[in-house]
Amino acid sequence: MVNNMKFVDLNGMMLALSNIYNGLKGEFNSIYNNKIDKELIQAIINKKPTVNTLDDFFALQRTKSIYQTKVWKSSYNPTPTCEKMGANAELVCEPSTDTVEGRDDYADKIEFMWWRCNYVYDEHGNKIVTAIEGDENYSETGTVDVGTLGMTFYYNLDDSNENYKMLNWSTSPSTLLGLQPFDYSVMHDGTVRPYYVLSAFPSVVGTDGLLHSQPNGKIARNQSYSNMITNYGLKGTNVTGARASRNTFQIIFNLLKYGTKDSQSIYKGVTSWNFQYDAAVERSTEDTYFPVTASQAANLEVGCCVSVGYGNNNSGNLNKDKGIATMHIYADDVKILEIEDMDDGNKAVYLDIDEGFTTTPVALTDELSSPIIMSSMHMWTGETDKVIGKHDGSNVSNTSGRHSYRVQGVEYALGAYIVASDVVLNFKEDYSKDVYVAPRGAAHSTNITTIRDTYKLVGNIPASSAGDGADWYIGDIDIDNETGTWHPSVEVSGSTQGFCDRIYAGGATTSGQREYLQGGNLWHGSYAGSAFVSCGSSLSRAYWHSCACD
Repeated sequence: MVNNMKFVDLNGMMLALSNIYNGLKGEFNSIYNNKIDKELIQAIINKKPTVNTLDDFFALQRTKSIYQTKVWKSSYNPTPTCEKMGANAELVCEPSTDTVEGRDDYADKIEFMWWRCNYVYDEHGNKIVTAIEGDENYSETGTVDVGTLGMTFYYNLDDSNENYKMLNWSTSPSTLLGLQPFDYSVMHDGTVRPYYVLSAFPSVVGTDGLLHSQPNGKIARNQSYSNMITNYGLKGTNVTGARASRNTFQIIFNLLKYGTKDSQSIYKGVTSWNFQYDAAVERSTEDTYFPVTASQAANLEVGCCVSVGYGNNNSGNLNKDKGIATMHIYADDVKILEIEDMDDGNKAVYLDIDEGFTTTPVALTDELSSPIIMSSMHMWTGETDKVIGKHDGSNVSNTSGRHSYRVQGVEYALGAYIVASDVVLNFKEDYSKDVYVAPRGAAHSTNITTIRDTYKLVGNIPASSAGDGADWYIGDIDIDNETGTWHPSVEVSGSTQGFCDRIYAGGATTSGQREYLQGGNLWHGSYAGSAFVSCGSSLSRAYWHSCACD
């Protein structure tokens, strides 16, 4: 009887195991057929997603590692240097150039990999990936938009400690840490997809006349908060242009990977490329070079960009402002091809143009004429594609102040302000500024009543301790996790403290609205950087140094 019981139990166990096996087999077949198919397996092996495998490629590979950076509050420790912690503690990152490869401990980690892609917009304004670099239909010219694609991350800047803020970062959500998904991973309906898509480059004008994220193009000038509503709206319903969180993206990764608030300690951007030179020689024949003195030539660099033209009459005075159309009439933001010696000791600066020009002064009135003038201009998009591999950094030099840089495949600092499409500053009687942000899907407006009713008030930029709307150096910033918007929050005494960047506060203004100009431009030098902001321009002020991103 006992032996028979053992036989029955064994049969039962075998039946149970058979059922488990069949169940697992069915589940495996289902997973294989629906998720881990051949294309997905190959994508994971190749470390490159495909359009068909985007969701699963990222969802199946995310990790639970928590990367942290302790960001000292300036009131406790004004140094820009932060302290890496958690999974971030022992990792080192150095920027690269086109010839020098810095150490990058993040490059081979799936959480930090990125790829270029093409995208279009759906009716809700979501970016939809249509091709990935290497695909036959991937393109970077014409009417396409080029994006940077990477794994969704969750983060916060925890302000609970009195001495520091803790940047917590992971590719998995954490209720315990209160991590929020990065803004560009959240769809219009609030769902979070496992990847983000950001415009890879500032906007240029495509072959359709619309603004597009593309490399190898002249950055589109004269953008403003107001005209961006129309300019980007031409691309589709709910298309608005880049939000302030596109800039927050670089702040997060600079803190995380480099352990510093000071972006210019990593890469300068185009922030020291500012000059205007009159032609050193008057030439009546047309040619494609501009003559400069030998000392002026020492300030120039092949590959950087200039315009050539002449000024206009401003009540009897010569106006050489770069916003004047004639200042670009002979060469409009073109690259320097080479610099050669001239027989008279001057230098010939050859430009990337087809038609030559003379350097004979132009008569504006009977009493006033203008010399032919060469002016420094913005770098073209896509220069950072020359950086080795998929590393951060600049072409040629990270320190010269003449070259744009990229962070995680996103290009910044081409020598122009980047106007945030979703931020309006409302000036208050104490010279501070309330920061209003358009939530995802909200119609953008210039009407302050509408803005107060439909935008989110994410914080306040305080007035300088000097009063009267004075400018000040930025020690700390705040980030609103829901919208991803950043703004300066604490003043420090100098350019070597905190974020080491400057806020142009907008002067002694106690009312009205202003746009949010990020990053700095050609001449801001050490004032510029990832946390630089200028608050002095009206919502409709479109100027030559005001540009935008898709």
